[in-house]
Amino acid sequence: MKRAPKQPKFNFEEMKAEATSENPATRKKVFIEYFERFEEFPSYLFDNSKEIDARLFETMHSLEKDPDTTTKMKEGITALLNRMPNAN
Repeated sequence: MKRAPKQPKFNFEEMKAEATSENPATRKKVFIEYFERFEEFPSYLFDNSKEIDARLFETMHSLEKDPDTTTKMKEGITALLNRMPNAN
């Protein structure tokens, strides 16, 4: 019986740096990888207490528009945006 290949060890600091990057493509890539691993998005990295962080908002809308975004991921985006203040 073959074993599934091990996922690389999760590096929180590296993920945080990339997920909060000013580069939209870098953020998008990390958000996809994070969702595929944990089935959620790392919104906790941003201060969303009064309003949704602009980088998080931009990344979520970029993923929504991407034709390669899975249905499950789109459901996750909708759930996340519904929890955020002033995300509309």
